[in-house]
Amino acid sequence: MRSLALFIVAIAATFGTHAAVRPVTLEEAETLAIANSKQVAAARQGIKKAEAQVSEALGYALPTLNLSAVYTRNVQLPVFFIPDFSDPSSGRLNAVTVGLENQYNVGVQASQILFNSAVFTGIGASRMYNAAARANLRGVIATVVTDTRKRFYGALLAKEFLVIAKATLGNGQSNLENIQLLFREGLVAEFDAIRAEVAVDNIKPIVTQAEAGYDNAVSALVTYMGVSMSDSLEPVGSFPTDLQEVGSEDDNIRKALADNYDVKATDLQMQVSREFITVNEGDYYPTIAAFGNWMNQGQSATFNNWLSASSAGVGLQFQMNLFNGLRTKAKVEQSQADYETVRVQVAQMKDGVRLQVRTFHNLLRSAKARYEGLQRTVRQAERGREIAQIRYREGTGSLLEINDADLALAQARTNTTQALHDYHVARFDLERAIGGLDARYFTSIPRD
Repeated sequence: MRSLALFIVAIAATFGTHAAVRPVTLEEAETLAIANSKQVAAARQGIKKAEAQVSEALGYALPTLNLSAVYTRNVQLPVFFIPDFSDPSSGRLNAVTVGLENQYNVGVQASQILFNSAVFTGIGASRMYNAAARANLRGVIATVVTDTRKRFYGALLAKEFLVIAKATLGNGQSNLENIQLLFREGLVAEFDAIRAEVAVDNIKPIVTQAEAGYDNAVSALVTYMGVSMSDSLEPVGSFPTDLQEVGSEDDNIRKALADNYDVKATDLQMQVSREFITVNEGDYYPTIAAFGNWMNQGQSATFNNWLSASSAGVGLQFQMNLFNGLRTKAKVEQSQADYETVRVQVAQMKDGVRLQVRTFHNLLRSAKARYEGLQRTVRQAERGREIAQIRYREGTGSLLEINDADLALAQARTNTTQALHDYHVARFDLERAIGGLDARYFTSIPRD
């Protein structure tokens, strides 16, 4: 019996552990989202690819060393023909067998490019591509952080809506209890008791809807964080009520044009495209390389008594394409078209960034004005509810006034919370647009 009791306690503890809700802060949510993001993982692979391309480009400028070895079994010995020197005028040719049955050749060749425009330009282009890959990763991380913040604050907003709905239900139930007490004492009409009960019943679906909205918002956050849906998480925190200044619109537009993550990444891609024009134009120029080689060859009829000899040489090689079917011209034109395409994209992106900054500033101003005005509205709604309750107790007011006051207070609180949420979401978007995220988010990006 004792072991059975211990087993039951253990099982209960296990279920209790799984059912426990784990609180998660905004910073923890950001960290998990970055660590589990597939977009971030793909962008990191882009950096690895870029680093490999830098190594490859450098490799073309380094010396090369090749070793070759060939063994040949002459099933039939090679033959060549020479004139019959005993009777040159006869025109006859005599077959002469050369070589032995077994033959090998071993060679080593080294070369070093001294001049090749495409090789040396390609090194700079690959490094620029590497910088573009890192800038792209910063942009992806910034997007993940911003989207996580917005989802986290969306969950906080749904949580506040649920709190307001429950508070409104609590007020309605309190009114119902008071009115039922007064009805039993014969101080109010049955109609008021019925209306109070109906008012509570009308609020209950709102609470249920708010609970579903909160669950959905948390699920969206958990999914974006890359956490298992079986984990029960609860976002903790509240909306900061200190609405800090975010700078002037003109200053932020200048910051965005200079520091926006997407603009910087695309601008680097444009520079890469421009470098590729030079790389392809390099095919018009000659290649000069130094080389050296060593060769050893030997022959034997029986794998013994090998006859061998070695040779070596060094020199310079000059190579220049004179005509290749206009392929170089076509490649240059294609790279020029790619450059112009990216240049137009950068210009369009900058126009979009200007519009984004202006839009976010308008949203911030609107949300701040709404929040500041609604603070007074909440105080008035709270006072209005108190007056409605006093008037009803004194017999000079009606239940309708109390119900209206409860709804007005709930609406005022909802609007205030929505205004705070809208302000911070717009601030998050503005920070990303101007490239203003804290540097701590990018510490995991490898340096050049």
